[in-house]
Amino acid sequence: MQPTHPTVFGQTTTDGSVHSLSRAHRREVGAGALAMLPFVVGYVPFGLLVGVAIARSTDWFAAWTGTITVYGGSAQLALLQLLAGGAAAWTAAGAAVLINARLLVYSMALLPTFASARLPVRLAAAAFLIEPTWVVALQRAESPGTVSERRWHYAGATVVLTFGWLLVVTGGLALGQLSTPSLSVIGPLCLVAIVTPHLRLPGGIAAVIAAGAATLLGVAMTLPSGVIPLLAMAAAVVAGLGATRKGTRA
Repeated sequence: MQPTHPTVFGQTTTDGSVHSLSRAHRREVGAGALAMLPFVVGYVPFGLLVGVAIARSTDWFAAWTGTITVYGGSAQLALLQLLAGGAAAWTAAGAAVLINARLLVYSMALLPTFASARLPVRLAAAAFLIEPTWVVALQRAESPGTVSERRWHYAGATVVLTFGWLLVVTGGLALGQLSTPSLSVIGPLCLVAIVTPHLRLPGGIAAVIAAGAATLLGVAMTLPSGVIPLLAMAAAVVAGLGATRKGTRA
């Protein structure tokens, strides 16, 4: 019997070559892509806001490449704002790392799907882990199917999110280079885009309320602008986890 060789998402061959995707896997890629589309649409205002911030940075090309290397709109926006405000590079980078540290918690939920995968596959999955891909992966895990099918579903969702986000941020970059009053509406739209998807998550309402209260408290205390988002996120995490655990016990 000839040895089998695993491919990227779990298919095997007898000679080490990569066969074309099976019908089931192609279906999973398409389903993952469709599941991600509403998230991409919802993040359009946020992506435009990030693009405008990139356009106003001193080196827009370097800031634009961070769209992939940072792969987190909140962290990228905080990084750009802190650098624009004159913060030291290590301070801005530390804030971005702190914001993206929440992804460590999300990664635990994907262990059943990717724990048995090869290291390059696990690294690739982790590189594109963010709230939308996390939610799509959890939703797919609740349905019947093999681990390989769930991985292909995640891959389809990741491709759509990556290209969609890049497209929207690039559009915001082009928009930010123009002087137009329409830019004033991006901030409120961004707030709606960020808040609305979280209302559907377990503990989401409590998290949103806590984040809003923490923001108002930070403004009232005249805290630095870079500290207020961190305070709001911490309050949201505590409130969200508390509400989720309370609901589980009930």
